[in-house]
Amino acid sequence: MTIIPLLTKLKQQIDALEQQATQINLTDIDEFYFDEHLFDKPSIVNNSDFYITKIRQTYQALSDNISQQNTDKINFLTETLLNQITALTRELSTHHLRIKEPVTLYESLPQKHARHLDYLRRLQEIKFTQELDADHIDHAKIAAIDNRIYRCEEAIKKIEIAMEKMQKLND
Repeated sequence: MTIIPLLTKLKQQIDALEQQATQINLTDIDEFYFDEHLFDKPSIVNNSDFYITKIRQTYQALSDNISQQNTDKINFLTETLLNQITALTRELSTHHLRIKEPVTLYESLPQKHARHLDYLRRLQEIKFTQELDADHIDHAKIAAIDNRIYRCEEAIKKIEIAMEKMQKLND
């Protein structure tokens, strides 16, 4: 098999990758998922056109070096091109997993109060369990639990004050 059909097949694969990339909007990327040297860009690019252009440039450089029979560069460019295609393919196929849905959690004061009371109950149970084991009392662990209980009780007091203020406003 000659090299021309392989280059043609590679070109078709790049074209297909470009079509896939245009269908997927690579925006809101907040992490750099590629090796910064792979695309010669040490920062985040929220545009799939940039990556396709870089892949096409590598492909063109590979084609030029094949026609010049520059074996050292052919090996390097082939590996680079395959890594670029693999990286972009992986990004496009897993991009939907990294789309961040806006989280809008509203918790009412009574719900927050109940949650903190549950935390307090669980912390007290943990402390009670620790103190039951008289043979292996870990005073540092109990002190840490006491500290968490204190902070939890303070949070509950603040929530209760806020609830009282809300009640006065509603009356």
